[in-house]
Amino acid sequence: MRHYETIFIASPTLTDEQSDELVKQFEGIIAEQGGELLKTDKWGRKKLAYEVQKFSEGYYTLFEMNAGPDLIAELERRFRNNDSVIKYMSVRLDEAEKAAGRAKQRIEREAKRKAQAGIKDRAPEEVVG
Repeated sequence: MRHYETIFIASPTLTDEQSDELVKQFEGIIAEQGGELLKTDKWGRKKLAYEVQKFSEGYYTLFEMNAGPDLIAELERRFRNNDSVIKYMSVRLDEAEKAAGRAKQRIEREAKRKAQAGIKDRAPEEVVG
């Protein structure tokens, strides 16, 4: 199972009760498909950065979960088929964490190599001035 974060934006024409029901529906899909829901953040009604389907606001909800790729595909399919969902996005977090770890290791290796070669890092003031 991989670690994912999924955010979706529901239509602002929904009431608060309808928005909560929609969130419960998607939580049920995650449980039904064998995913482990770690956190649900309801951010509420917020202004969009740009218009989406002629809406300038929407109900934001964030799911953090452990799931397989099949669950994410099914969840996104259901987002596409639901008229109340105007935008969604899923991100695999363990891949981002892995990339950050590789970058950190590269920086540490470079610093160690410079230290062994006797190369001193110069301060920005020395370079400019």
